[in-house]
Amino acid sequence: MEKAIDSWRLFWVLALGTSIAVCLGLPGTDFHSARGMESIILRAVRCALPWFLVAFTASSLATLWPSRFTRWLRANRRYFGLAFAFGMGWHLLFVGYSIFMFGNKLNAKATELDLIGLAFLLMLTVTSFRWCARRLSSSDWRRLHKAGVYVIWFLATEIFLGIVRGGADFLHELFLALLVFAWLLRVAAWVKKRLPRRGYAGAADAAVRSGNPSSSR
Repeated sequence: MEKAIDSWRLFWVLALGTSIAVCLGLPGTDFHSARGMESIILRAVRCALPWFLVAFTASSLATLWPSRFTRWLRANRRYFGLAFAFGMGWHLLFVGYSIFMFGNKLNAKATELDLIGLAFLLMLTVTSFRWCARRLSSSDWRRLHKAGVYVIWFLATEIFLGIVRGGADFLHELFLALLVFAWLLRVAAWVKKRLPRRGYAGAADAAVRSGNPSSSR
């Protein structure tokens, strides 16, 4: 299955699934008021967010539980990330319609955070294509994408935390829990990568102090 659905074929499958899931919410949407638009705006985020979570944790999963499947996830995280950006395109389409028809109902802080998230989403999306990525050094590319995914993670976590504090249902609590769990996976993978190095370095130092440097080879 991994070989049958990967790279751009995977992207189009995810994009189609996201579009179907979003469009299923259209019949129940009230397009005549800003409040009526809130459900479809948030629905688009919920439909896109799973692909972000996969892209956010793919490398960590491969580090913590190396297997054929987790290596496949890591190899295709670019396309999961692009599928997330596609789903957020639906979100931005509905937000744009709502602002055009009813004005911006968000306060200044929320508007600034949304614009920051949009800027990073655009940068991550554009630099996911080789024609743009090659304009950056590998270190700059990694720094941009690491910062970008954490900005998006923080904004999504803040949104769902606010919803949960306002008395959300189980679905929104689940999304918040998944966001926190995804961050914990990255922390665990970071720790696992560094423990063996520190252990080896400690053993080498002990061998040198004991006068037997050959034991550290």
